[in-house]
Amino acid sequence: MSQDKIRTLFLIGCFGLFSNNLEAQNVSVETADEADRERIEETFAWKNSKPTVTDFDWVQLVSGEWLKGEIKSLYSKKLQFDSDKLDLLTLDWEDVKYVETHVPGSANIEGHGTVYGFFVIDQKNIVVTLGDDVQEFQRARLVSFITGGEEESDYWSAKISLGLILRSGNNEQVDYTAQGNIKRQTSFSRFTADYIGNISNTQDVETTNNHRVTASHDLFRSQRFFLRPIFAEYFTDRLSNIDARVTIGTGFGYTIIDTSRTNWNVAGGPAYQSTRFISVQPGENDEETTLALVVSTDYDIELTKTLDFIFSYSTTWGNEASGGYTHHLVTTFESEIIGSLDFDVSFIWDRISNPTVAEDGTIPFKDDYQLILGIGYEY
Repeated sequence: MSQDKIRTLFLIGCFGLFSNNLEAQNVSVETADEADRERIEETFAWKNSKPTVTDFDWVQLVSGEWLKGEIKSLYSKKLQFDSDKLDLLTLDWEDVKYVETHVPGSANIEGHGTVYGFFVIDQKNIVVTLGDDVQEFQRARLVSFITGGEEESDYWSAKISLGLILRSGNNEQVDYTAQGNIKRQTSFSRFTADYIGNISNTQDVETTNNHRVTASHDLFRSQRFFLRPIFAEYFTDRLSNIDARVTIGTGFGYTIIDTSRTNWNVAGGPAYQSTRFISVQPGENDEETTLALVVSTDYDIELTKTLDFIFSYSTTWGNEASGGYTHHLVTTFESEIIGSLDFDVSFIWDRISNPTVAEDGTIPFKDDYQLILGIGYEY
């Protein structure tokens, strides 16, 4: 018996249809032709089967594989999917063939706005069902998507990275570094907040003490365009003679590149800035305010499955008394160690074009550079 005939017998027998199909269709193993074999394989191919949605969301990949679990969110062509066995997965949207949800969700559809209901998404269309109301849209117009939302925690994610360097002997030095990010994202909005802090002591003398907190809130208006109703920054650096600098503004942004591996967006707008100095020369103001223009860009690329490169740059133009032109640049390589644990290497460059002279005549340097090594955990 040929291998093709043996294969046909195996397929029919596995699904309990051997005797029934022979009688009903008069097909024998010895006489089964190529059309019969193709029909049997197509009928029982796993890639064409469809599970029943009851207690889980289902995702099918273009390879035909099915995943059972819970959809977290879709944004920037990345689908966050939580599986009991595989943990949290990040799937390229182009690799996803089919999605079906078991609980209602919300999506932002370009040109339509927010829709809510149960979702079925194939390679061309989105079908949203809520009771008797059924809506259909093109998949290409999907901006973002989130399901669940039964608890507020479903919308939040966070990452923290810590570094510590201890030196003893001829040089007693302790360096502390910390970076943190927190994000709340729905199908139509995104809130992010970032923190970077550094403290260093050498021979019980403080050599570094700076902290920066930034936050922004975005409203998605299309797949490329978003409004930024508010953004803010708090910065303090005692060695740069800045006791506190607060910047608050509003603006908009645009996504230049949005693929499964690369995301690049720019944003900016007018702002109000207030700076309080630790000390100043006699006759100078210890606090300055100015109207400013803020422009920022963020670039993120997946170099490999376990290595990401992140570039973030922000610049502010204000009056000379407040420092003139300033910028904040951060480049980071994120290397996955295991699961949610990363090893991060960050280079930071801060510049102020017109630093304020301290009361004792000390002139702070215009440029500050930092190289930070840390272990990060993402939730």
